[in-house]
Amino acid sequence: MMPAAARRLVGVFLTAAALLASGIPATALNVQPVIIDLLSSGRRTSTVLTLQNTFSTTVPVELTAHRLEVVDGELRETDVEAEDLLVFPAQATVEPGQSQAFRIQWVGDPEIQASQHFFVTVAQLPVVLPENQNAIQVLYNFKVLVSVGAPGAVSALAVQSVAIETGEDGVGRPVLTVSNSGNTYGYVGKNRLTLVQRAPNGDEILRESWEPEQLQQLMGLGLVPSGATRRLPINIRLPQPNGAVTVELTPVQDR
Repeated sequence: MMPAAARRLVGVFLTAAALLASGIPATALNVQPVIIDLLSSGRRTSTVLTLQNTFSTTVPVELTAHRLEVVDGELRETDVEAEDLLVFPAQATVEPGQSQAFRIQWVGDPEIQASQHFFVTVAQLPVVLPENQNAIQVLYNFKVLVSVGAPGAVSALAVQSVAIETGEDGVGRPVLTVSNSGNTYGYVGKNRLTLVQRAPNGDEILRESWEPEQLQQLMGLGLVPSGATRRLPINIRLPQPNGAVTVELTPVQDR
């Protein structure tokens, strides 16, 4: 399972109360991978998504795909069903202890001019219970992020600004505004990030760098679609909730 922060982009949407009431372990269903990168043409137009059922009962599931868009710097799932992303089979029944493979395939324009993004939702369906049986059915829903880019296209990420947001705990944390002027998507979390904070009097009070693996633990992958601008909080506790913060992104090879 992924960390709680990343579960918001790929997530199992269950409340703690429902889990406690049901007694079902959070690992009863496992979906891999939860982030998929495809190309619009060539060999990487499709991949396989695998669902493992570790329940002691049969699990029926349904898969749907919806487009994503950037609204106010955040990724939002739309009501528009994807016609150019094929999910097969769309429904399946997975026996206890077994796995089911689903094919995710781009069937749209092979020469897209901008990256395309989707959530594929893997939804556990309710089962019909006997009339004399009362039970709470806890249904798992996973969201898998699928991104499609053109072969040879490149991203061009740039940090436009860095703000300091102060939480209810009084601690300041940085929020990046990152644009992408390239013709495919990019991941902020695949870069090395160096952050410098200066106090209001100009003194440097923090300078620290994070490698991609470390950065992804603090902010996830930080997807920025082509031609879009994202607002990306980073879970870093700043020594002061004021002053100025600057951030430098450095590409890391072979990531």
